[in-house]
Amino acid sequence: MAKEDGGLVLLVGESTAGKSRCAFEAVRRELPDHWIIAPPAASELSLVLSHVSLAGSGSGRRRFVLWLDDLDRFLLPGGLDQGMLSALLEQRVVVMATMRSEIYGNYSERALRGAEAETASARRLGSRVLNLIEPVLLDRQWSEAEMGRLRAYLADPQPDVRLADAAHHHGVHGIGEYLAAGPKLLDEFLTTRRQPKGHPRGAALVQAAIDLARAGISTPLPAATLLALSTCYLTSGDASRLRAERPEQALMWATEIQFGVAGMLVATETGEAWRPFDYLVDATARAAEVADIPDEVWEAAITHADGGSELLSVGRSAFRFGRLALAERCFSPLAARGNHAAMHDLGFVQRERRPERTWPSWYRTVSETGTPLQARALGALHEIESRWDEAAACYERAATQGDALAMRLRGVIAQRRRQYDESHEWYVRAAEDGDAVAIASFNKPGIYLPEEGKELGSETWDPNVEWDEEDEEPWQMTARTSRILSCNLDILADMAHAELNELGDQPVSPDSYGVFFACLPASTWRQPRSWRRRTLRALDDLNEDISLGRTLEPRCAAEELALHFALESASAMTCDQPELVAEFTRGIPEQQGDYDWSVCSDLLFQDHDVLFLYDPMMQGLEHPDDPINQSMGIGDLRPEGWFKEFGNVPPRDPTRGFVH
Repeated sequence: MAKEDGGLVLLVGESTAGKSRCAFEAVRRELPDHWIIAPPAASELSLVLSHVSLAGSGSGRRRFVLWLDDLDRFLLPGGLDQGMLSALLEQRVVVMATMRSEIYGNYSERALRGAEAETASARRLGSRVLNLIEPVLLDRQWSEAEMGRLRAYLADPQPDVRLADAAHHHGVHGIGEYLAAGPKLLDEFLTTRRQPKGHPRGAALVQAAIDLARAGISTPLPAATLLALSTCYLTSGDASRLRAERPEQALMWATEIQFGVAGMLVATETGEAWRPFDYLVDATARAAEVADIPDEVWEAAITHADGGSELLSVGRSAFRFGRLALAERCFSPLAARGNHAAMHDLGFVQRERRPERTWPSWYRTVSETGTPLQARALGALHEIESRWDEAAACYERAATQGDALAMRLRGVIAQRRRQYDESHEWYVRAAEDGDAVAIASFNKPGIYLPEEGKELGSETWDPNVEWDEEDEEPWQMTARTSRILSCNLDILADMAHAELNELGDQPVSPDSYGVFFACLPASTWRQPRSWRRRTLRALDDLNEDISLGRTLEPRCAAEELALHFALESASAMTCDQPELVAEFTRGIPEQQGDYDWSVCSDLLFQDHDVLFLYDPMMQGLEHPDDPINQSMGIGDLRPEGWFKEFGNVPPRDPTRGFVH
């Protein structure tokens, strides 16, 4: 392998397929201790070889990567030939190179036979080098395995926005092409209008296509429509330059394929209609100051939709932009024809426009004849306006059609009304139908209590009995209690480690079985292996505190929940396995308060706020911006905030390693 003995690794692919980035990531991951040399020209390679030979002659031998992006620049006389490559490999240098597919093809025997004599002679040396290796071919379209890894990565709550956009919008283009060409096309689009010899009409034509896409149009648009709308974006200052840019020139500039990928406007099968390159639409929507869409463009969008399937998306875009009258124009004809989605959306628009409530009839029709999703959405609206009976009825309609989330929401209403048996029944139904939050609610850790007369240890301490702080020592766990808790932290960590190895980065599913990660709140089920390993370390950190005689004090949300599970496990052991408890505590004297896990639960924590994550009625509370969170001073209970240490406890050593 090149990693061990040196060698030439060549990545071949089309322009913007991601060759250089792929090579860089491979070097960073596999050769982190190597020094990289990137010569500017072929003539520098002899100096590189001299430097490598000198640096590798001492006892502290260095390893090198020779970075040759666009390898053809170095396959010249005096550059990389067979002799130079052999000398580099003798020094165990890894030569990392990239090459475009079309240029690589120029070095084949067939191409050399068809080339002019002078060209063929110049390329012959390079051809001999390329014949020594088997290149790694990088397809512009990602494989199914690569797309599977991308989907797994995007399941993370905070994925890279650029990758998420590329995954959703790359269309016929590869992910790498979308990411590489998109920023360049955007930069040219944004700057060309300001240039003295720019393309103001072409830029306006592209802007019209972008805004039509933002207005909800996804089908291709005729060039005549775009040219007619381009006048909305031209200023009086553009007049002088417009005379130098005819409409056909503007269209040619906007549709010219660049970087081997696409133009700002992408052609369709007919060649007479165009749509904007998706990256431009996404970037415009993400801009800090999003410009309004002109009235003429909205009217053109409605005309183009012409009562078809796009009329619904145009109406929803208008609603998002606050154009309620336009949205109502779009939804009304569809609702009149029995489109349940339009009825539902029309109700929302009319609710905003007409507070006198002329709109409930649409909701009633939707809830009685629409989909479970629409009935559930209507239930949420009733709930926002505190119409609990109407909300419950809508949730029940959705639940009868198998909507598991509606079952849970119906249980929440019962819980708010203190109808606990009924809420439990709804949560059970939701859990049986696969609702993750309802399933997780049954995993909430608690304390097992022994049957009366079967308690282990001596008489327990009664927390309800008043005691004089001056006469009594502050409470602390007894030696036997500490020992059993430590054993359960250790056992739980071992089992969680096995569960971690089985899960890896895969998300927990509703039917997953486990003793730790599968029992955590549903909001954590999609966290990667790295997050889970840090959570596992919370068990080991707590156990180390006990072994070193330090005060047992959870220092972050992850440690709080880890301790809750350990107390549950320890209380179950003292109830169900007295012989094992006796074996673990042999030689440790009894004390008053042995195995009083309820008291441990009361006194070892600053609060029990982390357990709100299991309450179906408290969903959303984990976010620090949630009003209830702020009023209660709970803090950040989102998974990414689990390891932030509390401000009133001593911090842990940030350089500590992992036991498991």
